[in-house]
Amino acid sequence: MTMTEQATSDAKERSRTVRRPPTRLTFALFVASATIAMIPVVVATTRAIHDGWIPLGDNALFAIRARDLFTHNLPLLGSWSSASLNASTQINHPGPLYFDLLAVPARLWEGGAGVAIGAALVNALCIVGIAVFAYRRGGALLGTAAMAATAALGWSMGSEMLFEPWNPHSALLPFLFFLVLVWSVTCGDLPALPLMAGLASLLVQTHLSYAFLVPILGVWAVAGLVMRIRSARGDRHAFVAFRRQALWFSVAAGVVIVVCWIQPLIEQFTSDGDGNLTRLVESSRSTKAGTIGVGLGTRVVATVLSLPPWWFRHSMRDEFVKGWDAPPLGLAVLSLVVLCALLGWCVWDARRRSDRTSSLVAATAAVGLVGALITSWRGPVTVFGDVTPHTFRWLWPLGAFAFFAVAVNLISRVTRGEGSVARTTWIVASLALVTLLVAVLNLPFADEGSGPNSQEYAIPAARELDRQLGSVENEGPLLIDDLFKGVFADPYGGAVIAELQRRGIPFVARDAGLVRQFGPARMYNGRNARSALLLRVGTGTDTPSGARRVAHGQGVPRVDQREFSRLEEQIRGYVQAGSLRLNRRGEAALARGDLPRLADVQAQGPGADPQVLFDSRELDLMVQQDFLKVDKTWSRRLRRYATLQHRADLETVSLYLKPLRPSAGS
Repeated sequence: MTMTEQATSDAKERSRTVRRPPTRLTFALFVASATIAMIPVVVATTRAIHDGWIPLGDNALFAIRARDLFTHNLPLLGSWSSASLNASTQINHPGPLYFDLLAVPARLWEGGAGVAIGAALVNALCIVGIAVFAYRRGGALLGTAAMAATAALGWSMGSEMLFEPWNPHSALLPFLFFLVLVWSVTCGDLPALPLMAGLASLLVQTHLSYAFLVPILGVWAVAGLVMRIRSARGDRHAFVAFRRQALWFSVAAGVVIVVCWIQPLIEQFTSDGDGNLTRLVESSRSTKAGTIGVGLGTRVVATVLSLPPWWFRHSMRDEFVKGWDAPPLGLAVLSLVVLCALLGWCVWDARRRSDRTSSLVAATAAVGLVGALITSWRGPVTVFGDVTPHTFRWLWPLGAFAFFAVAVNLISRVTRGEGSVARTTWIVASLALVTLLVAVLNLPFADEGSGPNSQEYAIPAARELDRQLGSVENEGPLLIDDLFKGVFADPYGGAVIAELQRRGIPFVARDAGLVRQFGPARMYNGRNARSALLLRVGTGTDTPSGARRVAHGQGVPRVDQREFSRLEEQIRGYVQAGSLRLNRRGEAALARGDLPRLADVQAQGPGADPQVLFDSRELDLMVQQDFLKVDKTWSRRLRRYATLQHRADLETVSLYLKPLRPSAGS
C-alpha cells in the first residue's frame, strides 16, 4: 500500500469514528473558534504592555535568564527550585528550554514587553497546535470541541496568567497541548511524535512537578503507537510502510530529545561537584519532610478533577491556599471512582462502536488520572505547607482534558446515523458559541493565581526605581544578595536585577541559591564587587549604616498620600486627647502584654506623642484585630488609615549603595 493509500485508509477510519462532514460552514466555524480562543491571550498581553507591565519577582528572573542566552552567562539549567529548602542540596528545575523560547522576544522588546510577548506566543502556538491535532482526529467537530475546552481553561486561569512567564503557570496550555499529542500518537498520528517529545522535554525542564506525570503519559503514547503498528500487520504492505514511517518519526523524536537536553547535559558533566541531574536524583531520595502521602494526595486530585467546582475559575483562585478545607477521604475516593467508571464506560462504549479515536482519548485521560495520583502521592511536603498550590497547577489542564474526553464520546454517539450531518453542524455551531462566550468572559482583567502577576500593585514603585538606576551605572559590579533577603517572593528584587541587566550593570551574588539562579559566572569571590546594593521596603525605614540612597519608589498615588497624612494627624490628636479606648478584647490583649507600645504611651499620661504606635504598626494591629471601642466615624477613619498604611508599606521601596572596599585612588 502506498503512502497515499495509507492516508486514505486513515481518513476513512477517522470518518467512521466521528462523522466529519466536509462543509464550508463547519470548517469556517472551526477556524473561527480557534481564532476566538486566542483573542484573550492577545487582549491580555496588549493591555499589559499598554499599561506599562514589567516583570516582578520570579517573572523578572525569567526575563533575566532569557536575555542571558546570547551572552557568556548562557543558562544551562532551569530556574532555582524552592524544593531546595527541603532538600539537602541546592537544586534547579531540570532545564532552560523555556528561557530559550523567550530569548528572542526578550531581546527584541525591552522592559516587560519582550517576555510577555514571548509567553503569549508560546500559549498562542499551543492553542493552534491543539486545534490542528484535534481537527486531525475528528474534523471540525472535535476541533471545535477542543477549542471550547481550551478557552474554558484559559478562563479558569484568568487573563493575567495568559502572558505570565512564571513556570507553574506558563506550562498549563503546553501541558494541555501535550495531552492532545499523546492522544494523537496513540491513534497513530506520526507527526505528533516529535512534537510530543519536544513538549515533554519542555514540561519536565520547566517544572519538577511534571517529572513523573509526563513520562507516564509518554510511555502510554509509545505503547499505543506500538499497538497501532501491530494492528496494521494484516496488510503486509501497509504494515511495512507504516512501520518505516514510524521509524523515521521516532528517529526525529530522538533527535528532538537530544537537542532539547544538550544544555542540562553540558551542566551535568562540566559543573564543579555534582551536576543538577545527580542532585535531583539524590534529593528525591532524601527529602527531609517526606511526601504528602496517599490520603492527602488523593484528596488533592479529587478536589480539581472529580469534585465541584472542578477545574473552573473558582477553584483556580481558592483551592490549596491557606484555609483550604480538604474534602473527606471517602468522598474523594468515591468521586474518583465515579470518574474512573465514567472514563471506563467511554472506552468500552467507543470500542463497542469501533470508535478508536473516542476510546483512546478516554483511555489517555484515564492514564493521566493514574499519573496524577502517583505524582500527588509523591509530592513533597514543603516549608510552605503540606500542599503548595503552584506545584499542582497541572491538575487544571488535566481536568479540562478529562472533560473533553467525555464530551468527545458523547458527541460521537449523537452524530452517528441518519441526520448526522445536520446534528454535526448544530453541535459545531453550539461549541463555537460556547468558545465565544467563554472568551468574552476572559477579556476583562482577572488575576486568578498566586504567582508574580498577583503582585502588580508593585509595578509603579518598581518603575520609579528603574528610572533612577542610572545613578549606579558606573558603580558595578554590584553585590545583590540583600535584594532577596526580605519577604519571600518579594516583587522588587528581581525587577531591580532585570533593570541592572538591561543597563549593562554587572552584578554578582554570594548566596548559593542566587548563584544557582543567575549562573556560576556571577559568583562573588570576595574581590569582584565594588559595592553592595541594598533594598528596603516600607515607610519609615532607616538608612543602612555606611550607605547612601540611590533610588526611591512610591507606588501610592499622591492623592492617597495626602489623605494618609491628614488621617495620621487627626489620629495623633485623637490619641493625645486620651480618646482612644480599648474594648474587652483589647483590654485582654493589653493585660497579656500584646500591646507594649500602647502601654508605654499610656504610662506617659495625656499629651504623650503616639508616634511609636504609628512606627511599630501597633495601631494597625489594634484596628485589624478589632481591639478598639470607637464610634462609626472614627472606626471608618481608623480602618481607612490602616488600609493606606498597609499599601504604603507594600508600595514604598528604596535602594541604597554601600561600598564594600575603598575604590582605586581613594
